[in-house]
Amino acid sequence: MPRFFIAAALLATFAGCKADPYALVPVTGKVTSCEGKPAAGGVIVFAPVDDPDKTGRKAGNPGREARGEVGADGTFSLTTIGIPPKPGAVTGPHRITFEMPTGRRPALSGEDKANMTPEEIKKNEADFASRVVFPPLPCSDKIQPEEIIVKADGNNFEFKLPPK
Repeated sequence: MPRFFIAAALLATFAGCKADPYALVPVTGKVTSCEGKPAAGGVIVFAPVDDPDKTGRKAGNPGREARGEVGADGTFSLTTIGIPPKPGAVTGPHRITFEMPTGRRPALSGEDKANMTPEEIKKNEADFASRVVFPPLPCSDKIQPEEIIVKADGNNFEFKLPPK
């Protein structure tokens, strides 16, 4: 009888050890423009591919996309979209896209302001006013490579933007 309890306890312990398929891991990297300079001000987007066999996630629920603003030196660090946003991205295959810098500061719309308190409006407008504005890049937004596999660790990637 004691062996049964020991076996049951071990089984219960190991049953809880399965990794969370939606756990986030750190992802960093660098984006270079077609001119060989940092792709400053753009946003890199990692969209998880819906592939249950490779990821262990349910079909139709590949995980949330992760985004990272490219700094003046071309580097980025990903944050997964959510409430609240969290650092990192889910593991597995991702499609990569790039959003060009607009060359202008963000602004609150009338609808945004209608749903905010005066304090929230003031805070957001101050944040927007403090942001550095980067000019548009003379490159294509078709980032290379277009697909990446995020692993449990060691996720530091390099990307390039080709000429138009």
